[in-house]
Amino acid sequence: MSDLDSIEQANGGDNPFAESFARLKAVESVAGLVANMAGSAEAGAFVLNEATSMESAYRNSLPMTRKRFDRGCDDLAIMAQSGAKALLQLNSAGRSRVDIAAQRLMREIQMSGRQTLDLLQK
Repeated sequence: MSDLDSIEQANGGDNPFAESFARLKAVESVAGLVANMAGSAEAGAFVLNEATSMESAYRNSLPMTRKRFDRGCDDLAIMAQSGAKALLQLNSAGRSRVDIAAQRLMREIQMSGRQTLDLLQK
């Protein structure tokens, strides 16, 4: 399974945080691919090192915050997946200057990722 295929929406399992976090990790990996296409040395969209503290913040959040976090992860995954697939199609079609589109997608991933992660900081 490719990184692009691993960020599908959650299936409503027993551990919603684990599913959301797994999608964020996959998005982080896809962001590395997008950064490479953008010609950027900075490969990560955001840093996901503290799964334990994030899960604790998630568990201690209000139900509405958890729902917003899960939806944010879903939206981010859809954006990263569809954007990266489009860039790969353009690149394989021989289109030049995909780096500009990749830079824009990278900025969007970074911004949306930060907003989603900030939900657990409040």
